[in-house]
Order: sequence, then C-alpha cells, then structure tokens
Amino acid sequence: MSLTYKHHVIDTGLQGGGYAQTALADLDGCGRPEFIVGRREGELYVYKYRAPDHWTCYLLGSDSPSDVGAAIVDVDGDGRLDVVTGGAWYRNSGDFSVPFERFVFDADLAGVHDVAIGDIDGDGRVEVVTMSDRNDVRWYRIGDDPTQPWPASTRIGDPVHAGLALGDMDGDGHLDVVRTNVWYRNVKGDGSEWEQIPIGPSTPPPEDFQPPFAFDATKAVVCDMNQNGRNDIVFTDAEIPGGKIWWMENADGEGRTWTRHDLPQSEGPRRGAYHSLQVLDADGDGDLDIFSAEMEAVGGDGPPRWYLWENVDGKGGQWQEHVILDENLGGHEIVVGDITGNGKLDIVGKPWRPVEGNAVGGKMFVVFLEGI
Repeated sequence: MSLTYKHHVIDTGLQGGGYAQTALADLDGCGRPEFIVGRREGELYVYKYRAPDHWTCYLLGSDSPSDVGAAIVDVDGDGRLDVVTGGAWYRNSGDFSVPFERFVFDADLAGVHDVAIGDIDGDGRVEVVTMSDRNDVRWYRIGDDPTQPWPASTRIGDPVHAGLALGDMDGDGHLDVVRTNVWYRNVKGDGSEWEQIPIGPSTPPPEDFQPPFAFDATKAVVCDMNQNGRNDIVFTDAEIPGGKIWWMENADGEGRTWTRHDLPQSEGPRRGAYHSLQVLDADGDGDLDIFSAEMEAVGGDGPPRWYLWENVDGKGGQWQEHVILDENLGGHEIVVGDITGNGKLDIVGKPWRPVEGNAVGGKMFVVFLEGI
C-alpha cells in the first residue's frame, strides 16, 4: 500500500480557535465516515464527504461543555451513532440539516480533555470514561433513560491534563485504564476497585515552556505493537515543544515491568508538540505503524509537519520516518480512516488554533490528506 497522500484544504471558514473534539464516524448510515469537529465550549460541526476537494459542513450542535475530548457511541440504542463531549451528548437527528439535540448527563463535569468508550463493568454494554485536570479520572454508566442525568460517576484516580486510553493491560480479560505514567487495574472487573500501577515517565517540559498543563500530558494508544499477544502502549508528548514519541513494551505481560522504545526523529529544528496519535497499519503489511503531527499553537522552531513512522521489522524495533505533509499547516487531534472508499487510508485534521503566517494566511482550516 502506498504511503503517498494528496492534500486538500477543505475549509478556511471556521472562526476563532480552540477546536478539538474530533471523530470520524458514519453518522448517516451512508457507508462512509463523516468528520466531526467541535469548538471548546462552542459549536460542533460535521463535514460530509462529496469528493476529495468538496465537503459539505453542517452545524451538528451547540454549547459543547468539552475542552478537547469527544467519543462516538449509540447512546440511546436507536441504531444511530451519537456524539459524547464532556458532560453532554448529542442525539443523532438522522438529518444533518437538523442539529442534534443536546442532553446533559453531568452538569458539573467541566474542562474534559479525554473521553473514551469501553465496557468497564463487564456487563456487555459500554460505559463512558472521562479525564479532566479540573476533575479526575472517572467513568459513567449510561442511564436507562439517557436523556436524564446519568448515575453518579465512579472515581478511578487522579488526573493529568491528557493521556487517557483503555485496554486489558494484565491479560485478565478486564478493561483497564491508562493515564500517561500510570495505569489503573480494574481489580474486580466491575469498575468498583482500582489499583494504580506505574508505567514510566513522560518527557519533562523544557525550561522555556512549563505551563501547568504541559506536565505528563500525552496522547496514548493501547495496542500489541510487537505482536506477542500482550498489550503495549504508544505515547506522544502532546503539550510540549521538542517532545518524544515512544512505545512502552509490556515486558512481563502483567503491566508491572515496562521497557521503553523511542522512535527515531531526523535532525532539524526543535519540533512542535505532537497532539495527534494514530496507530494503524498504514502500508498494509500486517503490522502497526504510527502517525502524528506537529501543532501550530505549541509550535517548534520550524514550520509544522505531519509524519508517519513505518514499522520496518514489524515488531517495533526498527522504524523509518516519513514526512507526509510539509505545507506549513499544523495538526491537532487528527483522525484516520478510509473516507473515499478506495481501500486506502485517508487523514483529516485541523489546528487547535491557527497561527499568523501559516499557509492559509493565519486562518483556521480543515485539511484532508487523500490516500492515493
């Protein structure tokens, strides 16, 4: 499979900044995914694909309480995928010309950076896990009547700004929770008791960039990188310039002994923060590759670029770095999927907020990388 992409700027009309809450999902049942993006404490939009350089943007909803996080799940069981952001969810109207109806499940849940979906209590139904450094790491059961406030959340542990992921880290069949430098073991498998276990440190912020949110803030993905049947974790430093990308090998299979493997980065100016992470088989050879991009808002010393690290040996031991976009357009919370329907992976992204001097005159934008 080719690692070649053709880029299209599909919108420069979004106003302001603070855009995150991204997802790629088939909301209308057409067989192709749509791109969802939201603004912190603002509007949500859905972009409908028509052609690589032609998308239609619809207002999906308003007043999102989320900072960054969003997730897609059929909340009310009607067969349509809904959108969860922060302490609210938006019921799929079935018609993009009609904004989705907003329901608040926790009015006190503020500033959510990460949202994840998984079966925490083992009952065969998914729950919602959230993290905010203004709250904690917690999970919610979706209520029998999801339009009403959901049952009181269950606390998992203390938060950091970013770095939430779900996966079975000890092989016991229960879904556990990763939070950057520790993971929480789902002791009884029902989400009622959690054991905190260390993983290893992230990169300290550099001396010239140390806001509180920068410490231990990562993107995280649970996966079996070396194909040995044990779940590992891939991390990027999400909120600091000059950060790293690495994966932690689950050396004992129980999540108590970890070995760090850093990915190579070519020489050059200090890079911007990696606030995107996708782990996927980009070249169709059966192993997992890693995608990320530099931000504009937490920039480096040169123009931002988008990267793909090819897993050369299939075990995460040898990597080749590819620059797949070098057009002075940064990326944040980028998503990946086959949008065109040609069997090749496409990439959609946008910045958190644009910076003066980017390739579109300092405007906010959405960019589509078409797999060709």
